[in-house]
Amino acid sequence: MFEKRKWPRVLCLELCEMHPGSDSARKQSSRVLNYSYNGLLLETDMPLGTGQYVKIDVRGKAMENALTGLGRRVGKVRWCSPRPEQLSGYFAVGVEMLGGVSEEAPSRETVR
Repeated sequence: MFEKRKWPRVLCLELCEMHPGSDSARKQSSRVLNYSYNGLLLETDMPLGTGQYVKIDVRGKAMENALTGLGRRVGKVRWCSPRPEQLSGYFAVGVEMLGGVSEEAPSRETVR
């Protein structure tokens, strides 16, 4: 099969907080399942609409490991579908990161 993706995906399983653009005060615990330079696959228990903006805040182990460049980012939902596990109640969400993922780790002050 021909690969259409421009950037390779990196598998991970990192907890994050997701803030839907429609209600930025409301935090939603989610997980990053994989990421690339300009996007990520998010797992959440809340369906999101295509074109909706979201804020992603990756913390914890991720700040010391593979996802150091992610930190706090804004993205746009490209697609959302129920997870294939029957009745799991979770959704897989493809998010295009606006501006790409930084090559440098954010400072601790930025993360707070």
